[in-house]
Amino acid sequence: MRSTGCYSLAMIAAVLLGGCGGEVDNTPVSATGGTLCVADYSNCVNPVMDAVINGRTGQTTCAASGCHDVGAGSGGAFKIFPQAEPGSVEMMANFFSAKAFANLDNPAQSKLLLEPLQGVFSISGTHTGGDIFPDVEDPCYLAIRNWIAVRVEDEEAASCGFCTPPPLAECGY
Repeated sequence: MRSTGCYSLAMIAAVLLGGCGGEVDNTPVSATGGTLCVADYSNCVNPVMDAVINGRTGQTTCAASGCHDVGAGSGGAFKIFPQAEPGSVEMMANFFSAKAFANLDNPAQSKLLLEPLQGVFSISGTHTGGDIFPDVEDPCYLAIRNWIAVRVEDEEAASCGFCTPPPLAECGY
């Protein structure tokens, strides 16, 4: 038993000393988790879906009944519950729906961002709700992109819940 302990100590010392004098890799570590933060979705992304879209008449939102509302939306496969409460089953459904349209490897290539983006950036040009984000600097576009960029191992990770909600009145056209 004692010789095993000495052997283990010698191995640890060899590993630690083996790194001395070598080059250090300063390459930034990228996000490697396989999911996204629920709290950041709830605080910074879902409000975008419920906000009145600038330049639109009435109370048009992404979650409106003629758009992506779960019950009466005509907006394709992306469906969300309007006015979902944080921590509710509806909010979790919205989170999973949005996550399904997120490209975790390349956030800017997420269908959740590209469909409502103005002009040549749109992947299909078939967003029947029209162009929502005038460019990639739109604060709501950035809130969604930043949410997708923070990959974590656990949806409730300690690194979640620190997003900054976008100024909704400044979003969209």
